[in-house]
Amino acid sequence: MADVTVDLDYVTLFDLFPGVPDPRLGVPKDGFTGTDHHNVATAAYPLGTKIQVYNHSSVAGIDGPSVLVYCKLEAMDATNACKVKHICTQHSDAVYYDLTNEAATDIGSGLGLCAVALNTMTENYYGWFWCGGVCPEEYVPLLTGDIYCSAAAAIGGCMLADLETGGEAPGELGFATASGDTKPVVAYLSKAAD
Repeated sequence: MADVTVDLDYVTLFDLFPGVPDPRLGVPKDGFTGTDHHNVATAAYPLGTKIQVYNHSSVAGIDGPSVLVYCKLEAMDATNACKVKHICTQHSDAVYYDLTNEAATDIGSGLGLCAVALNTMTENYYGWFWCGGVCPEEYVPLLTGDIYCSAAAAIGGCMLADLETGGEAPGELGFATASGDTKPVVAYLSKAAD
């Protein structure tokens, strides 16, 4: 079955990263993709730092809290550079805050945590990723439009899965309808994939 998409307005992520958002922290200087702290060679925040914001939008159904986490993009495939809206998961080194958007270097098919890239990232660089709640498009305008699913995902809980077609545009990881009880549910779709 070919890959399908669902609008980010209908995606809610379940934050499975350890810890809670730091209530003392607000939106970083120049936003979450500011060049002095996002996609940088040296971490500007402690890894695992979380910030929660409230997303206000004119689109029905996406008002609500969003959680962003500070992580390192540990690895990515050279032909599938990490782009905006790529789904990332734990790297095979099993460090919570080391992420990858590549199926070959993840912790195991559908077994890791879920985070979404806010824009293009460089391998071994640090930055913010969306990891919980509704899509924070008010704070990250690039997070609009569709995200990929590996199959016709239904309304309800989703797990991570390898995309069938992959490629640089969608990345290698997508959502699939949760099956069985051996893989974590990382997101909820309030609309079926197209």
